[in-house]
Amino acid sequence: MKFHKEKIDKLITLEKENNLVNHILTSLFNKGKTIAKKNTNEYIIWTSNYWVGFFYPIFKINFDKDGEITNIKSELSLNGKLWRVILSSLLILFFVFFLIIPIIENFKNFDFSMLIILGVFSLLAFGFIWVFKKFYENETKNLLNELKILVGLDSKETIEEKENKKSEWTLKRILLRVFIYPFALFIIFISCYGIYKGTFFRGFFGVLIAVAFLYTDIKIIWKKRKTKAKNIQN
Repeated sequence: MKFHKEKIDKLITLEKENNLVNHILTSLFNKGKTIAKKNTNEYIIWTSNYWVGFFYPIFKINFDKDGEITNIKSELSLNGKLWRVILSSLLILFFVFFLIIPIIENFKNFDFSMLIILGVFSLLAFGFIWVFKKFYENETKNLLNELKILVGLDSKETIEEKENKKSEWTLKRILLRVFIYPFALFIIFISCYGIYKGTFFRGFFGVLIAVAFLYTDIKIIWKKRKTKAKNIQN
């Protein structure tokens, strides 16, 4: 019988140091490959795919003296942390130069519509962060589950059963969707109108975030329904 460490060794296609340069190269040239930094009692492994892009996790796997897994921790890769700083900076610059400074410059002609615009884009910024966070959390969970199945820590059936028990239709989530879905559609409409009127950057930003939220949420619901239907058939 193979130990966990031996099973993971068979999954690893490349060995590299866990540094920023190697993580950037992973995102650009090594998508789909399982990469690892090996130490005696700890492996740091990662992989990138087209779903997560730059925002993929690394898994720190600890072993006992027999090569059996004792603990698995996940965290955002160094490349993901770099892009988190870059995107946060761009978001701040967007608010400063496209919203806050214009409001200050036109302070004499100030009206409450400016506050409404600022509020809408603040909600969009929150949505932007939420979408990326949800993408990351879901893909991290999927990658971790795949790893557990491959090394024998868990079975596909058990994992699917646990996931199916988590309802996407709790009262909290229903109320959230009742509010967010119409708001997202409204943002798409307003943003398209803004693009038509010449405010391309803000309009494109609005469409991107609203569509990303709707796509992420619907994808999760559809995936769970597909899994449940498959389990019923079996």
